Amino acid sequence: MVIQKQIRLWITTAEEIFQKYMPAGTLPGIYIGAPRNILKLRAELVEKTKSRQLYTPDPYNIPMETIHGDAGDAILIQQKLVYNGEGAERYFYHCLWHEIGRYFAIYNECEDRDEYSVSVLHRYNDLELAGGMPDQTAQGLAGSEQAKGEEPTQIAHKILHDRQEGYWFWSEFIAESIANYVEEEFSRIDNADSYHPEQITWEPELWSFLPDRLISFLEMGFSYYVESIDEAGLAMYFATLLMSDFPKRYVQAAMDGKLKVYDNAAIAVGKFGATKLMEPGSIDPTCISKMPEAYQDILRDMKSVLEIQMQKKKFWEIDEHFLDKIGGCISSLEFEKSKRASS
Repeated sequence: MVIQKQIRLWITTAEEIFQKYMPAGTLPGIYIGAPRNILKLRAELVEKTKSRQLYTPDPYNIPMETIHGDAGDAILIQQKLVYNGEGAERYFYHCLWHEIGRYFAIYNECEDRDEYSVSVLHRYNDLELAGGMPDQTAQGLAGSEQAKGEEPTQIAHKILHDRQEGYWFWSEFIAESIANYVEEEFSRIDNADSYHPEQITWEPELWSFLPDRLISFLEMGFSYYVESIDEAGLAMYFATLLMSDFPKRYVQAAMDGKLKVYDNAAIAVGKFGATKLMEPGSIDPTCISKMPEAYQDILRDMKSVLEIQMQKKKFWEIDEHFLDKIGGCISSLEFEKSKRASS
């Protein structure tokens, strides 16, 4: 088990690197819970932050958790679950950047703030936890969308459902995307002497694991309940595809015809390990085409919406229209999944 003194040193370095590339001002308090007091410490932090995250997951097997509440935020680290193998320090940085990224995004989503200086968009996530939607909220959400004969609550619940789905997806996507962004900037600038992606030769053993990784995230997104989508799985898929340095380069290499595959004809005549360039267009590097046809266009629409968003200078700032688009895509996936389950 990694000792707390070492973890604190890692925390300090990770915070300094994060602030260099995503200046966040004041960061949340970071707490390390030993096995003997982790549950007590979590309960204390929930009370201190006035969080609605009252129930501790069972089993509580989360290495790091952001606890967000009306009175503040905290990041809780489980000492016994901190990875202690090869590359542990860099892995720790990335995990902590993910949690700090979640905090950063909540407080920098848009200019519309409530009395706690938290983005009002975050409140879409809290409505369900608070026990539902007041009538005045329903009327306000329905607005001009109300059609003849439809109740405001019916329209509002559809809008709210899409925005909640969009927000749940976004909260995980942006946290991992920010971690990937900081990771890439840290490699490109702080470690420029050893960072030479232009020298990559795309041999099959270098990239062949990536399609399986992307497919596993996609399958995670569709492996939840019969009519539901696992937003976290989809978020990890898109954050990896669009914001992780090596996968981005893999996608570009596939488009440029730079990927190499094993040359079976040469191997058959004794040239063991021989490779050749893959024909451009002979592989879908996104792996979306591996999914059922009913999902493919929707996933491509999500990809387009996210690509536009992530090209913005302040890519973490979103509004309700963005949530409508992303949440609408997820609702469409749920509908298609439900149809497949009932057919």
